[in-house]
Amino acid sequence: MVSIANSNPEYILRDIVSSLSVKLKTIDPKSIDAAFVSWIYPKGREDIGAERPIDLLTSNYTHVAHLGYLIDIAPAEHAQLLNELKDGLNRMSLRPTTVMGSPAAFCSDAVAIFGIALGATRIGEETLLAIRNWMRSFPNLADTNIPSWKKTLISGAYGILGNSDRTDHYPPKNQASDMQLALSSRGIVGFSEIDFEQAYHTVCNGAIYEQDDFSVMGARLQAIDYLTNHLPAISLSQPSIDQIAKLLNNVTSAFRRWSWEEKAKTSTSTVQRWDLQNEYHVQNILYFLLAPIFPDIESEFYLENTGQLNPRADIGLPSLNLIIEVKFLRKTKNFQNMLEEIAADNTLYFKEDSVYKEKYTNMLVFLWDDTNRDHEHIIFKNGVNSFKNVVESVVISRPGFMNSPFSRESAPQKTRKTPK
Repeated sequence: MVSIANSNPEYILRDIVSSLSVKLKTIDPKSIDAAFVSWIYPKGREDIGAERPIDLLTSNYTHVAHLGYLIDIAPAEHAQLLNELKDGLNRMSLRPTTVMGSPAAFCSDAVAIFGIALGATRIGEETLLAIRNWMRSFPNLADTNIPSWKKTLISGAYGILGNSDRTDHYPPKNQASDMQLALSSRGIVGFSEIDFEQAYHTVCNGAIYEQDDFSVMGARLQAIDYLTNHLPAISLSQPSIDQIAKLLNNVTSAFRRWSWEEKAKTSTSTVQRWDLQNEYHVQNILYFLLAPIFPDIESEFYLENTGQLNPRADIGLPSLNLIIEVKFLRKTKNFQNMLEEIAADNTLYFKEDSVYKEKYTNMLVFLWDDTNRDHEHIIFKNGVNSFKNVVESVVISRPGFMNSPFSRESAPQKTRKTPK
């Protein structure tokens, strides 16, 4: 199994989302599948446009479940359907759960059973109690051949009804984890701790083998959305260069808690403004982020001489064969100057006969744009990424709230190459 740490989940998941989203657009908006997908995957509701069933019958369990989803999604919009839902649920609670000694068909219809449970919790009181007791009498289907995702969904229905004693449908931990993750993300509790690694691989592999089932697609898309927003940017045990780039691209989110005060926070402290005035300050931030993860980190280290030049790299991660080169763009410079500096550094750092060629083979460029020239970032990154040995580039603009109390243009810049 390929670990999340050694893959690029962001791109893999993005491709799966694109493929599944196209397929979901073909769903019949009047079907119960459309209602379920709209409930489990809120982001897709507009594209799916779930509607009420045709020729609504409160004696039809599928229609009753369909109403359960629609009313739970938009109670105010579908308030006029509450009486039909209540009538249908009360009818359902009287139906026998076995037919000639075998489980009734609806007992294994996971999508319908879950919708009925949602509807019962929405109506509440006697109706909820009746549906709870009715579902408690369902035959044990744990040993049947229904798919694991359906067992998970039925277990979710038991959970929201309060039938915690019905655990016979609960699938093994290593199965249907994408459905478990989707349900958990929608507030359905009662599942054991989710294995994110297993969920990730179930999502990736399952998208290939179960893509004809709309309900599974919807759950998988919701699981992907949850994974995308909850997976850590970096693995602490096996970090990769791609993850380092993702971490550094997310640095801007950390500035939400950056100290830039108008007045002192306490009576015993002074006003703090953690200004970044030069390249050294930016290096300090990156070192602060990476040092706890990489015990082999190097900072401001010299490489071999080239003539009268003694090149010095900013940050090194030998375990990833990676040099991180930091640049600081002031108003007195332009992106062309930065490209020229990086090209010169690249030539000096990665000479073909270098004694360091086994230790360092890649470079990541981190540019702090102190001028907020955002419109030039993409062009700059395309240029940097075209250089040999450059594996990634990150450009971060100075946050808008960090208005400088002095002119940094006059501050000295770091000398990149020092004479012997």
